[in-house]
Amino acid sequence: MNSVNHVNRRRLLIWLLAVAVALLAPMAQLAYPARAKTALPQKPDPPRLMSDMAGMLGPSAPGEIEDQLVSFWRDTGVQFAVVTVPDMGGDAIDNYSVRLFEAWGIGEAGKDNGLLLLIAAEEREMKFETGYGLEGELPDSFLGRVIDKALVPEFKAGDPASGIKAAVTMVSDRLQGRAGEGPGGEESSEGLAEGLAMFVFAVIVVSILLFAKRFRGPGGRGSGGGGRTGTWRTPTSWPKSTGGWGGSSGSRSGGSSSGGFGGFGGGRSGGGGAKGGW
Repeated sequence: MNSVNHVNRRRLLIWLLAVAVALLAPMAQLAYPARAKTALPQKPDPPRLMSDMAGMLGPSAPGEIEDQLVSFWRDTGVQFAVVTVPDMGGDAIDNYSVRLFEAWGIGEAGKDNGLLLLIAAEEREMKFETGYGLEGELPDSFLGRVIDKALVPEFKAGDPASGIKAAVTMVSDRLQGRAGEGPGGEESSEGLAEGLAMFVFAVIVVSILLFAKRFRGPGGRGSGGGGRTGTWRTPTSWPKSTGGWGGSSGSRSGGSSSGGFGGFGGGRSGGGGAKGGW
């Protein structure tokens, strides 16, 4: 008899739990409505790298920036898309930028060498979104400096076009190894000094090792057993350069983008980047 009562009690509890879930589910939806995915702008056709969908830049600036971005693409192989939108429909910029990057396929498939600068007019926010292949060359800290030094001051001054142009130049200089890196010039000088210091340190270390090896007796036991073989590499990587460390660059805007941009190739986002506001 007791076992029958126990089974009935279990059934009653399960039934009460099911009723509670059925009643609470609609209430939860009313309290926390599911956010519909904000519609994304269509990929531009014909293809272009500068898309001023918010109308922030005036009549001539989008074409000038497009020429600059196409020249940047030809010089570096990086597909750098700049997109302004009126608003993000309540979506967070971190989520919106990733969705837009992947929907448009910014960058080349397999290389993932795309870079997106998203600017939301109503929210007054901006975000760099990097492809997997650029995370090492364009770290979040550097992109944060681009926002702080190139973009935000010009946006606050009411000249967003100049801010975007300065940002493109700063990123281009970084990727091509030119000293200066636009408005953040001191960082490049520091990087060169650090690289030189590492090189000098490496020369000293190699010299000491060679000296020790030369004067070590034939029966001596040096540290590390039989020693290292192969080519020793300095613990730093020199930036790529097309015009030398301090060399002047070729024209990066206007007249050099004949033929225009060929279209995005299906790149993927690595989720890295930096964001800011004005």
